[in-house]
Amino acid sequence: MDWKHIAKGKPFLTKNQIVSFLKESYGCEVTKVTALDSYHCQNFLVDVAPLNQGTKSLETDELTVKYVVKVTNSSLSKADQHLRDVTHMMEFLSSRGFPCSQPVPNKNGDLCQIQTFQNLAFEMSGSGTSLNKNLEDTFMMRLVTFLPGTVLNTLPLVPNNVFEEMGETLAQVHVALQELDMDKTALQEMSENFTWSLDCLNKAREYLYVVEDSDKRHLVEDVITEFERVVLSRKEELPHGFIHGDFSDVNIIVDFQEGRNECHFSGFIDFDNAMHSCTVYDIGIALMYLLQSKATSSNSSNSAAKHFLQGYSKYRKMTKLEKDCLIYCIAGRFVQSLLGGLFHYSIYKDEYCLLTQQRGWDALKEMWTRGKKASFQNWNFS
Repeated sequence: MDWKHIAKGKPFLTKNQIVSFLKESYGCEVTKVTALDSYHCQNFLVDVAPLNQGTKSLETDELTVKYVVKVTNSSLSKADQHLRDVTHMMEFLSSRGFPCSQPVPNKNGDLCQIQTFQNLAFEMSGSGTSLNKNLEDTFMMRLVTFLPGTVLNTLPLVPNNVFEEMGETLAQVHVALQELDMDKTALQEMSENFTWSLDCLNKAREYLYVVEDSDKRHLVEDVITEFERVVLSRKEELPHGFIHGDFSDVNIIVDFQEGRNECHFSGFIDFDNAMHSCTVYDIGIALMYLLQSKATSSNSSNSAAKHFLQGYSKYRKMTKLEKDCLIYCIAGRFVQSLLGGLFHYSIYKDEYCLLTQQRGWDALKEMWTRGKKASFQNWNFS
């Protein structure tokens, strides 16, 4: 499923529609709705009251609980078994004590609900792509618990212990998911067909037109070619398993308070890109976002990568082939994020889609130019 197809199914639900949905399906009285950033789906932070548990809202002084409503793109909603499996993965990890969101059952006890909405007409000014202009469309709807804290990419220069804790957690997730007894078919199909999967990196060639600079286009083509040569040619030899798929700085929550000298990793969110594929993809994706994150300066990004890998190695040892492929996985995700961001911005005109553009091209060029040996030396990794 490519980005052009997905773009046509983006939901544009209103806050009132979210309030009505929660009332009908969950019996919730909503006191506040806030739209959250998202590429091609919709997420809403909601305050729900009254409940017998929760924290006082600063605005209303009422007893409330915060949740997140996830509205999945209608094109992606057609792969409903994938979304149900992803939700089960979230439930599994939460039951094992991992700090991630927990799915919340509706009044019928279902964690996932297919819902049709009306009055969805939407037209983006200046867009040449047909977006979701249907008078009605159908989406997978889910309610998950809200993780308090601060999103990593909103903070400047966090301490290295955060990156080490991220690495530790991802390795522990990979180890735990080896015990997940679930049919892998749907998540394997997602890996083989979804444009954001590194298995489908060659599909990024279809979007080279969004890059105006010829040097950047050449860099992208070089990365894709080398990824095919080094990684995809030996994909079946790599360790496989269930992976998060987007362990990025926008999905990492940290415990941070102004005036306090401490900052710690506290949780991770958004499993919608989860799949069954090469475990090293998850590591490469996480490192790619660290190398260009606001949470690291250009001088400290290598230190962040070093501490992440140190943390990861405490709980899971990478194979030699995984290490050989790691640089190409990082670079491959850079290509997806850079081209995907430019494409989605051309459609939605949403600045959120351009986050990787700020430092991503320079970070990719720097790593790609120095190569595997020098990068591993910088990361104290062998």
